[in-house]
Amino acid sequence: MGEQARAPERIQNLDSIVRLADRELPVVNTRGDVLFNSWNGIFNGQGGFFSQAPRIYSFSGKNVLTDMAWPQKLVWHGSSAHGERAIDTYCDAWHTSMPDKVGLASSLLGNKLLDQERYSCDNRFVVLCVEAVPQDRRRKRRDTSSQREFANEKEYSQYLQSIGTL
Repeated sequence: MGEQARAPERIQNLDSIVRLADRELPVVNTRGDVLFNSWNGIFNGQGGFFSQAPRIYSFSGKNVLTDMAWPQKLVWHGSSAHGERAIDTYCDAWHTSMPDKVGLASSLLGNKLLDQERYSCDNRFVVLCVEAVPQDRRRKRRDTSSQREFANEKEYSQYLQSIGTL
């Protein structure tokens, strides 16, 4: 745990954090496994259904569903099933961990990314990091990062800079 994530700006909806030109591309994890057929497909109102058990990996390369460092198999999202931010349920724009505030999260064990469950903001759940890689860079990145593991977000960011994606 101890990894830090940067949330989108206060006024940004989840469905719009990926460029319009990239929203029909498959959504894959860090190992290239397809999680969703497209970014837009996540926000069809069905809750972002995973067709199989999600394979989500931490910055250290461990599967969050099997790694005991992630005892609660939930992911924060703060969004409606269509991708609009839920103004009263996203932990004050992800700036608070106060127990009296709530955010929307979803159990990864339920095979849905956007289930509409409310949780106190003092919980430590998974936060997904999204990277849209232009099609011409995708092949190069896949070839150079086959099974690399990262200790933290900073190390991952430095790696991305070294291969020219940031």
